[in-house]
Amino acid sequence: MSGTEWAAFFDRLERELDDAELIAEPWHPPTTPMPAEFADRARALLLRQQDRIADIRRQQDAVAHQLVTLRRVPDARADASAYLDVVG
Repeated sequence: MSGTEWAAFFDRLERELDDAELIAEPWHPPTTPMPAEFADRARALLLRQQDRIADIRRQQDAVAHQLVTLRRVPDARADASAYLDVVG
C-alpha cells in the first residue's frame, strides 16, 4: 500500500470507531509494511480502540446487573388474587 492507501485505511478504521452504528465491512490487512509516518496515528488509534473496549465492557456489566435485578421480580401468576383499592 502506498502512503495514500495507508491514509485511506486509517481513515476507515477511525470512521468506524467514531460511528458505533456504522456497519463495519470486512477488511483485509495491508500486505505491505506500514510507513513510519503513520506510527503515531496507529498508536493513537490503538489507544482509542482500547478506550472503546473498556466502555463496552462497562456497558455490558451495567446490562448484566440490570438483568440480574429484573430476574428477581417474580412472575405474575394467573391464579393469584388481585385487589383494587376503591376507598383510598
